[in-house]
Amino acid sequence: MKSSDNPSLHTEPAYTAGFEFLGTPVRSFNVEMTNRCTLGCTECKRTDNAWVRDNLTQLPLGLLQRIFPVSERGAFKGLMLNLCGTYGDCIYHTRFHEVIAHFKAMGLNVMIETNGSHRTMPWWEKTVSLLDENDGITFSVDGLEDTNHIYRVNSRWSDIESAMAYCAPRVFVSWKFIVFRHNEHQLEQAKALAKRLGVRDITLKKSARFREDEDDLTPGSNEYIGLVNLNRRAVRRVRSAGVPATKLDGQLSIRPNCRSGKGLAITALGYLYPCTNCESSETDTWFYRNREHFDLRNQSIREILASNKWRELESLWQRPSTAPGTCAHTCGVHRDYRLQYEQSARADRPNKPDDVVRIAFDR
Repeated sequence: MKSSDNPSLHTEPAYTAGFEFLGTPVRSFNVEMTNRCTLGCTECKRTDNAWVRDNLTQLPLGLLQRIFPVSERGAFKGLMLNLCGTYGDCIYHTRFHEVIAHFKAMGLNVMIETNGSHRTMPWWEKTVSLLDENDGITFSVDGLEDTNHIYRVNSRWSDIESAMAYCAPRVFVSWKFIVFRHNEHQLEQAKALAKRLGVRDITLKKSARFREDEDDLTPGSNEYIGLVNLNRRAVRRVRSAGVPATKLDGQLSIRPNCRSGKGLAITALGYLYPCTNCESSETDTWFYRNREHFDLRNQSIREILASNKWRELESLWQRPSTAPGTCAHTCGVHRDYRLQYEQSARADRPNKPDDVVRIAFDR
């Protein structure tokens, strides 16, 4: 096995835009085109979420064309758009192909992340025809035919396998496999299937969603219980203990992943936030209270990135007791794990451990 023959999909894209977030060049955006999804994954934030059901939506094509205007093609060219969100699956946007065609006309690089269920072969043929060598598709599939549906409820294996088999010889295809207790015995089979289908690489992901108590999803092997998961358990214990602010601030620190300039989130409701976790059904959050400053219906990306609100947010990060809850939950680091975070940090995201095992295949 060797490194992927399209390394650009796993490295920094060309930087031409001149967009900055808190003094850092913006490298990519995470675009949640829609919060609709056909699946009912048990730990997904959308499953059984009444707020999502009441706010099912998608970013209109016209709005996306204003957010990424052809008149500024030169400024956006080469930036990566990751089409992956917190709530939805991008392939269920009703004007998906028109959106992709616009992104490509803008010179943007596109990474589609999807489970791949409930789409026809002509639909995939059209999708692949719009992509080029700088684009890719990541299929998020957690197991094989007899196990994927256990977590990815309502997924359809025949659709997934057919889509992967068609797309893999024609465009860069990755397989993201979250390791659970019910599928950890299938890792070698999954690698063999990925290689047979022509998938470029398979990423075995250590999920951060396992609960602290007995959880049937938690792998039996500690190899696939990641650092992020262990740290979040510790952060959750401290934050739920009701300790004084001074004690909280002594035990935690905020190390925002967004400071890397990668994955700034454009949400299905039309806001530009530091990450997808900032869009919440809770109306008492800092992001909800200040949402007018991040509204892409009224302001451009450049105008929002110039907002003084980012400096206010940066000041709140100085103390975990004042940081927005989603920042403390997602990017809080317990003092017991600070050294491990530093030792295992991703090169492209210094505040985020690389909780994956990526295996690339010869072609």
